[in-house]
Amino acid sequence: MKKPALRWLTHLLALKKLKLVLLIIAGLGLGVPKAYASELNVMVNESVMIAKLSRSELRQIFTGQRQYWDDGTKITVFVLQDRDELHKQFCRDILQMFPYQLSRLWDQITYSGQGVTPVRVISYQALIDALENTPGAIGYVERTDIVKLRRVEVNL
Repeated sequence: MKKPALRWLTHLLALKKLKLVLLIIAGLGLGVPKAYASELNVMVNESVMIAKLSRSELRQIFTGQRQYWDDGTKITVFVLQDRDELHKQFCRDILQMFPYQLSRLWDQITYSGQGVTPVRVISYQALIDALENTPGAIGYVERTDIVKLRRVEVNL
């Protein structure tokens, strides 16, 4: 039987072991390379003559603050559903916001009459089709080998 005076030492050692295990687990999680994540590419319809956009410009476009390209063409934004992993990754990595924050901004511009929300498509293939067939369209995809789309370099 352990002496009452040394019981605290047993608890302290157990706590240190737990902290060590948690630290190792956290280190493993942080060390996972991003190679497992999808490669994100901002793409525009071939009618859009733009090569680069900054993060700030992308945020303006995807939040509805900017609605026309420099040549006067209407910008049509296409996105996947909020629960889609590619959409979550785009919001997090490119726009640096959560999907729910983006949805709230879209609701604000819609209900205030200042603009329209992006078109939400139901599948990845529907997103590609919409981008290919809509002049002035912008969206995000994993592939860059799509003939009727132009990749836009994003300055992060």
